[in-house]
Parts: sequence; C-alpha cells; structure tokens
Amino acid sequence: MKKLSLTILMILTMLLAACGNDDNGQEEAAQQPQEPEPVEFSEDEFVDSDTSVVVVNGEELQGNDYNTAYSLVKSMMHQAGQDVTDLEALQDETISFLVEQELVMQEANDQGVEVTDEEVQEEMDALKEQGGEEQFQTSLEQLNLSEEQFAQQLRYNLATMHYMEKAFDIEVTEEEVQDMYDELSAQMEGQEMQDLDEIRDQLEQMVEQNKQQEAYADKIDELRKSAEVEELL
Repeated sequence: MKKLSLTILMILTMLLAACGNDDNGQEEAAQQPQEPEPVEFSEDEFVDSDTSVVVVNGEELQGNDYNTAYSLVKSMMHQAGQDVTDLEALQDETISFLVEQELVMQEANDQGVEVTDEEVQEEMDALKEQGGEEQFQTSLEQLNLSEEQFAQQLRYNLATMHYMEKAFDIEVTEEEVQDMYDELSAQMEGQEMQDLDEIRDQLEQMVEQNKQQEAYADKIDELRKSAEVEELL
C-alpha cells in the first residue's frame, strides 16, 4: 500500500468538510464529483480501550486513543481513494498518526499551549449550527466516531493550530503571491482568471497555509528523530 502522509490539519479539514454541507451549499455540491460511500468497520479492527498501544517519550497511549485514530485514518484513506482492505497497513498508519499527534501535543504543552473545554464546546456548537444537528450526527456515524471521540480529536486539532501559530513565524512575500497567481492561472487552461488584486487575500492565505504545512512537516521530522517510541501492538 502506498504510504499515506497524514497530518492533524488534514484530519481537521475532513471533519469540517463532513459537517459543513448545509442547504445553501446543495447546488454547489451537486456540481462536485460524488464522494465515495462511507467505509465500513468491523469490531475486530479495534482494540480494548485499556490496551497499551504505543509509548512516546514515556507517555503511554491506549486503545481508546487508537480506536479514534483508526476510524479517522481509515475514513481519510477511503475518501482519498486508497485501499483500506490491508488491515496491517492500516494499523501501521494509525500508530504513525498517533505518534505524530502525541509528539505535537507534547511540544505544544512545552510551549504553554492550552485548549479549554469552553473552546472545544464553542467549536462543536459552531459545527452543529453550520450544518444542523442531524447532519452533524450523520457525519459522526460516517466517521465511526462518538461525540466524545470527536470532541477529543477537535481538542488535539485546536492545540495543533495554536501551536503552529505560536511556533512558526510565517511571512508571505509579494513574489510568492504572484507565483501562486501564475500557477493558478496556468491551471485555468484558457478560462478567464480574476485580477490578482481581487483575490489577493485568498492567495496570501493559500501561500501561508502551504508554508505552515512545510514548517509543520519539518518539525515532525525533527521530533521523530529525537523521540523514544515503543510500539506495543
């Protein structure tokens, strides 16, 4: 199976997209390629909640952490069109994701990053309001997550975002904005492109996100090299 690089921010994107299709977006969604059917899970794919899975720099992660991550990893791979029939490969991907997540959380804690229960609840409420309670629950079912598991993953994601904002000093230059505009223009294949100034804010955001992802990937590589990791499954 092709190695699938998973980051917490990618997971967050999937979660938000899954919950954000409200009635106002139905016409636009109808024009998009149809998403694959929700992936199926069996009980034997998961482990007991108190099973020790992996130890990262002395911090032990257990089955409840693994099961949440497994559901997300399998759902993401399925959405990306990857093969999800190789359960051993899925287990490897899940443990890799858990290690990455724990390394970032440890680093965020060292930097004094905190996410309050109120902040998590506000994000949950915003998602429910955006797509409706029924759509929100449907999305959780598709991801094979309970609301409690979703809230815990949301806490990780928010902590990661706060950490990135604090740790990475990202600057966007005019040259980078122009390069992004030129790249997008080339992809339009003869279609009319808006003037640069009309979409400057969006372009700057795209460049910033790309640079944040690069900085994040470099940091993960750095943390992995110095980490003590013991896989127990």
